[in-house]
Amino acid sequence: MLAVHGGNTEEIARKYNLNSKEILDFSANINPVGLNENVKAAMINAIDKVVKYPDITYFDLKNSIGEFEKLDISNITLGNGAAEVIFNIVRALKPRKALLPAPTFSEYEEAIISVNGEIEYYKLKESNDFNLDDEFINKIKDDIDIIFICNPNNPTGCLTKKEFIRKVLNKALTTNTTVVIDESFLDFVKPNELYLSNDLLIDYKNLIIVKSLTKFFAIPGARIGYGLCSNNEIINEINKVIVPWSVNVIASEAIIQGLKEKDYIDKSIVYVKNEKEYLYSALKEIDSLKVFEPSVNFIMFKLLIDLDLKSELIKRRILIRSCDNYIGLSNSFYRVAVRTREENNKLISEIKNILFDK
Repeated sequence: MLAVHGGNTEEIARKYNLNSKEILDFSANINPVGLNENVKAAMINAIDKVVKYPDITYFDLKNSIGEFEKLDISNITLGNGAAEVIFNIVRALKPRKALLPAPTFSEYEEAIISVNGEIEYYKLKESNDFNLDDEFINKIKDDIDIIFICNPNNPTGCLTKKEFIRKVLNKALTTNTTVVIDESFLDFVKPNELYLSNDLLIDYKNLIIVKSLTKFFAIPGARIGYGLCSNNEIINEINKVIVPWSVNVIASEAIIQGLKEKDYIDKSIVYVKNEKEYLYSALKEIDSLKVFEPSVNFIMFKLLIDLDLKSELIKRRILIRSCDNYIGLSNSFYRVAVRTREENNKLISEIKNILFDK
């Protein structure tokens, strides 16, 4: 079974006989600032390069990422989105058993299943606001080959401090376990020194960091992500399973330009922070919702009455993410992206209208 994701506006439009362009999509967590004009120009200019294969070494792209992350390019592996990087890691390492928090991003589970691996779930507790705790570390046994931690976690938005990750890594060293930290949304967090794991790479050869570039630069259709690891043996194993030319030249040129756009990056962080706080405060005022404190550009909440809120909002051409397919969550949980002020107000207004009518 394929994982269920947000952003499926075309599928929803077909199902409900709607025009996809009329759907206000709160189900995909994309930078609401939108596509940077210089990045767009770089993508348009890259059209002329499609008559040739991409540089199979991706030297310029890896060099840009290396400068951005302050790491040597030998520590970088690329993928057609962060999801492909996750699958490449799993297919390279072929773990027999994985430890996953639940709820969390579904692609970890899908990747493990693709190599017939076993999964042990650590159920995060609503009473603890779905945060990881020391009980998770106690679950790391000799039979656990790989661990995935999403930081911040999707869909809960919980941040995990670097010092906790260090404790996980130390325990994992004793069990010969690889630890994968997915930081796909961490670029939206500033300051993020308490959470970034980059400086742990040198000391921990069992650490892999996964990053997504398309969410922050608002180009999810372009598909590009990368992994970071200081263990040459792991990098070499991952490179063996990578499909050649998996990143197209348009996506590559977009990111080379995007990583230079410091003003856009800074503006996006401030904008998302302000809108996140605005939307969070507005949702908290609605009595029928239990809203969990967000850290980045999405917010999870629990509906306290019996109602299919997603279906009700679709009638109003608004798409949100139901969390009923996440292990550890029920159909009472929903996730919404942080969008522009006008769009956020539209969501708030329609939720109030629906709940008032009920």
